Amino acid sequence: MSMHGGGPMGRFSTDPDQVRANNAEAPKIENLLGRIAELFSPYKLTLIATVILVIVGSGLSVIPPLLIQGAFNDGLFPASGAPNLEILSVFVLSMIGIWLVAAALGVWQTYLTSSVGNKVMGSLRVRMFAHLQSMELAFFTKTKTGAIQSRLQNDVGGVAGVLSNTISSLLGSSVTVLASMVAMLLLSWKLTIVALVMLPFMVMLQRKVGQVRAKIAGKTQESLSEMSAITQESLGVSGILLAKSFGRQASEISRYETENKNQIALQVRLIMSGQAFFAMVMVFMSSIPAVIYLVAGVLILDQDPITVGTIVAFTTAQSRLLFPMMNLLQVSLDLQTSQALFARIFEYFDLRPTIKDPVTPSSMDLKQLGVIEFDDVTFAYPGSEADSEPTLKSLSFKVEPGQYVALVGASGSGKTTVSYLIPR
Repeated sequence: MSMHGGGPMGRFSTDPDQVRANNAEAPKIENLLGRIAELFSPYKLTLIATVILVIVGSGLSVIPPLLIQGAFNDGLFPASGAPNLEILSVFVLSMIGIWLVAAALGVWQTYLTSSVGNKVMGSLRVRMFAHLQSMELAFFTKTKTGAIQSRLQNDVGGVAGVLSNTISSLLGSSVTVLASMVAMLLLSWKLTIVALVMLPFMVMLQRKVGQVRAKIAGKTQESLSEMSAITQESLGVSGILLAKSFGRQASEISRYETENKNQIALQVRLIMSGQAFFAMVMVFMSSIPAVIYLVAGVLILDQDPITVGTIVAFTTAQSRLLFPMMNLLQVSLDLQTSQALFARIFEYFDLRPTIKDPVTPSSMDLKQLGVIEFDDVTFAYPGSEADSEPTLKSLSFKVEPGQYVALVGASGSGKTTVSYLIPR
């Protein structure tokens, strides 16, 4: 191995606001959606089957409320007065059967999405690892190791969740909302209007509480990171040595204690905001049926032929609207986050090494195998001032196989630069 010179010098919270900010910083990749589709194209048939399973499973989940209406009207409280156990048994068994089928379809759908997502993720992970192996040394000196690891582990690792969480959730929530609306309209269009007037206020208020909780969670995570940083700085060998040498033990203890108090306060706020969120969900989920009962009473007094079975079935169908609607409100951000994730992945795939092995390498004298030789090498780092001294100037040396050579010199004299140039 030899290197020659002599001429001119050689020269990578879930707080919604924070998530949006992170997404905005994602690189812009041409034909991003097409490239994403290409990743999943080998699993086209499996994905089609998954879509069918999601649609059928979500659609089945809103049939039981319609059966409840029949169970009450024809089974428990028929016109004859006495419960009809034969009809009631048919409705009950039908509901159980539908729940079992929907659950089985859900398990099957989860298996398919998990399998496809993890296969794509595994393929991407190996491809990126191999691609990074081909990059020149300069890429690794300019890019933080943590950034490379994050791209390989976190971004590529998040691919599996895009299919199983984002896409499946979007499709399933859409079908559930649509099917629930149809079921509610079939049961009572008047009660449907009442429920739809109340539902948006409930969803938006819960979303607001969720955003506040997310911000508190983000601050809590930042505080934990700060405590970890203090621990690493203060309890490492160099940190302890510095604190003892300058008598800073009390200062470090005070610093850690202050951040610990902040962490405790944030943890309490996080727990209380979670409890508030849960309480609000329970209040709203209970209040809408209560209002429905009141409106149903008014309708009955007004000679509307509404039955007990219709009221119970309607409140059951209405209760299935809340969480799917909340998911749909979040879907825009989820899709943006998924696109940003793939954009960061493709950004690394689009990197091209500046140094490539020739297709037909020149033959090498086997006697020179293992020889390291610098012949009048001058080198300056890219971006250095034009009139500044080069890091290496007219450097020449030769190391034979089996020799041990030590590079001795002051800091900044170019020892590390030599070790970086050898792999080139």
